[in-house]
Amino acid sequence: MQTIRRVLFTLITILCISSGIKAEINPQPFIIPEIKEWKGATGNFTPTEKSRIVCADKNPELMRIANMFAEDYKIMFGIKPEIIQGKGASGDFILSIHADKKLGKEGYAIKITDRIQLSAPENMGVYWGTRTLLQIAEQTDNHSFPKGKIRDFPDYAIRGFMIDCGRKFIPLTFLQDYVKIMAYYKMNTLQIHLNDNGFKQYFEHDWNKTYAAFRLESDTYPGLTARDGFYTKREFIDLQKQAENCFVEIIPEIDAPAHTLAFTHYKPEIGSKEYGMDHLDLFKPETYEFMDGLFKEYLEGKDPVFRGKRVHIGTDEYSNKNKDVVEKFREFTDHYIRYVESYGKQACVWGALTHAQGDTPVKSENVIMSAWYNGYADPVEMIKQGYKLISIPDGLVYMVPAAGYYHDYLNTKSLYQSWTPAHIGNVEFNEKDPAILEECLLYGMTMSAMAYQPKIFIIAFIRHCKHWPLKCGQAKIQPYHMKILITNVILLVKHRELTNWDVSSDKRE
Repeated sequence: MQTIRRVLFTLITILCISSGIKAEINPQPFIIPEIKEWKGATGNFTPTEKSRIVCADKNPELMRIANMFAEDYKIMFGIKPEIIQGKGASGDFILSIHADKKLGKEGYAIKITDRIQLSAPENMGVYWGTRTLLQIAEQTDNHSFPKGKIRDFPDYAIRGFMIDCGRKFIPLTFLQDYVKIMAYYKMNTLQIHLNDNGFKQYFEHDWNKTYAAFRLESDTYPGLTARDGFYTKREFIDLQKQAENCFVEIIPEIDAPAHTLAFTHYKPEIGSKEYGMDHLDLFKPETYEFMDGLFKEYLEGKDPVFRGKRVHIGTDEYSNKNKDVVEKFREFTDHYIRYVESYGKQACVWGALTHAQGDTPVKSENVIMSAWYNGYADPVEMIKQGYKLISIPDGLVYMVPAAGYYHDYLNTKSLYQSWTPAHIGNVEFNEKDPAILEECLLYGMTMSAMAYQPKIFIIAFIRHCKHWPLKCGQAKIQPYHMKILITNVILLVKHRELTNWDVSSDKRE
């Protein structure tokens, strides 16, 4: 009897041990933004020094992406994988183009076994997939990958960030780093606000003393460009090319007919004496001649300064005091929508047509409107008129540090838990409404705000989680993982001034 008991005890012990060591299915990896679909397997794939990047297709663009992946892998992990074209083997990263309608233009699929197979319908999807691979690899010391399958694609086609370079000069190197940071988190649009001015009450109520700047080199109007910081045409072109290489679009913005004190400082006769010198006089032909010449300088030619498919023409916060000026404002807006379109560009505008409600028609077909404040542009009415909207509600997503009239920091907890691009002010649309193209974060600079720069990109990608899927990974963003993902992307862009920032120590919500 004792022998039987011992045998039974031994069998039970073996069964317990066996059940205890049963391989667990890998949980979904932590990625920003969260991947759409994950089917976990067991075990891990760990690259070695012999791991290669294999391009399965004869595709020059795929080879370019493979080279970027290899360079980034070397910067982050110290090893540069060999790149070959042909058939992959165990231990390799294999990149390929494969048709899949459900993934769309930017989606991709990853299969992790004894090798990693990354495929996408288009090259852009392959690039986004490499960003996912880098994020997974950076979270362990041996840069391993949990075995399983990923399918990933965005909810919104445009995932953006806007930075005001008019009120405060942003160095070119900073913008170059931002392009890399944005691409790392699959953000694909950077709007650069090129001109603006301060408020005269802070400058002795004197327009002549009020700060104003236009940040782009101009041959048409020598002396217009700000002296305390600007971008040459070549620098701006090269920045756009760098962004294009990372599948990030730069949308340049020349804001008019308000916010134009830099232009009236240069040419006082086009300033409005009735509404303020930060307003152009819409009743003078010289105003249109000036603005036509300015836009033309950057839009014409085979290799224009504004390279991308979209140009933002401003059109916000002009006076609506009288009907005649409202109609002139609407005429101005319609004119410059059509003017940039005549150069093959899609026009983007700020929402202002509820504030400037009138009879003069303003083109809406194929026009993108930034819905920043519902009192200026009722989003429901703007969609009825035919505009596509960018969700950028000022009360939620504007940061203008040290200014006193917008946030120094955003309420990231509230935004993460309860906000999506479908919420524009107090109006809520259906999720993924086709009339809402994107959500965009605005970052404005005051004259004393440069010290705040290190923290702004973290807020951008916390909220960016709402663009790809509508939630990010876990029930809440994990400070440990966030710190890892920030530290290594800083290494990737070599942005040294940020390396000592600890996310977990930031108590603001």
